[in-house]
Amino acid sequence: MRHKLYWQIYFTVVSSLALFAILAGLLYQLHDDPPPKRLLHGTANLLAAALPPASAPIAEQATAFTKLTQEFDVPISFYTANGQLIASTGDTLNEPERRKPRFIQLRMPDQRLLTLSPPRHREKNFGLLGSFVLLALAVAIGALPLTRKLTRRLEALANQLDALAEGDFSARLPVRGKDEVSRLSSRFNHAAEQIAELLDAHKNLLAHASHELRSPLARLQMAATLLGEHAPAHLQTELSQNINELNELVEEILLMSRLDAKPTSLQTQSINLLELCQIEAAPYQASVEGQNTYIDADPRLLKRLVRNLLENAARYGLAPLSIHISQTAGNVCLSICDQGKGIAAAAQPHLFEPFYRPPGTPEGKGGHGLGLALVKRIAEHHGGSVEYQASLEGGSCFKVNLKK
Repeated sequence: MRHKLYWQIYFTVVSSLALFAILAGLLYQLHDDPPPKRLLHGTANLLAAALPPASAPIAEQATAFTKLTQEFDVPISFYTANGQLIASTGDTLNEPERRKPRFIQLRMPDQRLLTLSPPRHREKNFGLLGSFVLLALAVAIGALPLTRKLTRRLEALANQLDALAEGDFSARLPVRGKDEVSRLSSRFNHAAEQIAELLDAHKNLLAHASHELRSPLARLQMAATLLGEHAPAHLQTELSQNINELNELVEEILLMSRLDAKPTSLQTQSINLLELCQIEAAPYQASVEGQNTYIDADPRLLKRLVRNLLENAARYGLAPLSIHISQTAGNVCLSICDQGKGIAAAAQPHLFEPFYRPPGTPEGKGGHGLGLALVKRIAEHHGGSVEYQASLEGGSCFKVNLKK
């Protein structure tokens, strides 16, 4: 899910606000704030002064009490000196309840009794509860762009990390502000610069070392030629074979370093893939199937890709070798197969790693572990890919997918 962190942060903020609004509203509705005791005492004293005397008829006292307290929001009871209820504006209380601390009792000079208690339930103010909800909603809307601003910077960092992982070592992040995200961006830029410098140094060292090896190899080749018939035949053969292997290794290392140093330097042109495969397959007596298919590619690199796969099949597989070309709307699939025993499952994940050779491969069986690594680099430089598949008829197949 895109923007997952963004929605997590935003919903956390909104949920917290909603929970606050709900709890605040519930507490407000459930909590009764009783009137101050001084106010209750003053109310009782005023009533005592305004009520008829104890000698007045009970009905007159009740009428006067009711008239005086009809606008009151406080439960009040009026008793005679001997405890007889005269009138009440609320629930009648028995003697034990009247003695509770929350109730106020005022004994008048004539021994009549007034009892006052705070209201059991005050009037609910739903307007204030709605204000809480509107406030939470306003803050939630305001938090939307703020949360997006924070997560957008984190998404930019993730995108640049993806670019760095794909080989774009020029990826950098703008550093804005002095918070943790800006510090992380600064550290990312510093790490990317160090990685780029280390890789450049590695590529330059590899390219220069490979180039410098050419001179001693050329002198060895000349020395072997000058020996001529003066050296034993087996020594001439071994010397020539070793020099050829070294030349091949240096050539592969030089090509690998050039591809790494200039990943986009392709001299592409329209190539008939079927014709190219037929030419390269001839020395290996491999069959070629497919139709005339034209793709835009670097001919020198594409020849190297096909040649490396054929050489790998001839070295580690068994004849007959075959090449099959198929195409879809925008891609071309090139399959090169052999009839050998296949490749062990444990070795398959490492086939395209530089200098990897399957366990048990004899030292003198040729190959330096760069052939398939070069195939992968060449395919990727053309916007394609390569994969290994075990053939249904037995043996191994390498499938290269290229763009037309």
